Amino acid sequence: MSVTQSPLIEVLQPISAPGVGGGIEFQMREIPFRTHLNLRGDPNDSQFMNCASSLLGVELPLAPNSVTENSEWRVCWLGPDEWLLLGLTAQDVLAEFRNQFLRFHSAVVELSGGQTIIRIGGHAWRDVLASACPLDLHPRAFKPRQCAQTVFAHTNVLLISVSDEGGCEVIAVDLVVRRSFADHLGRWLIDAATECGFEFGLPIE
Repeated sequence: MSVTQSPLIEVLQPISAPGVGGGIEFQMREIPFRTHLNLRGDPNDSQFMNCASSLLGVELPLAPNSVTENSEWRVCWLGPDEWLLLGLTAQDVLAEFRNQFLRFHSAVVELSGGQTIIRIGGHAWRDVLASACPLDLHPRAFKPRQCAQTVFAHTNVLLISVSDEGGCEVIAVDLVVRRSFADHLGRWLIDAATECGFEFGLPIE
């Protein structure tokens, strides 16, 4: 019987290492085994859009790099006709989704086994990301309910903002990364956060 393993299984967790000042300024943990679906379709087709919102319980975002979400799904804009659907749990919905979208010019691709999510937070998360990411992460540029495709540590990633309860401030970021690059990315983050102090594998406050 096969056992599903985390892409970061080789990195022993939890790890806690104070920085040069004795504090912990950076936190990270993996969020594995979630549903990842890539959806392509025509945003000008009202029936397609209505079908998607009915299945997800939330509308597909149309503004570039925006995110919509509810208690079950987080939907990220990737392009004018492309979205990443992230389920909060591992859901076996591929067959149902494909069947529902058959009558439209669309495509649904399962990505769950090939991607994972690394959530980072703490006071120094922007500084750590900025060490190997060209994206402007200032609060005026990277806001709540936004996402961005970029490169971090020579790895293609999707950054998704995680907001506070009021939705006013970005307090953490989810990095969606291919499974084969997850270990490399995790170790790079650990190395980049050594000076400021980090915790890995523990809940992010």
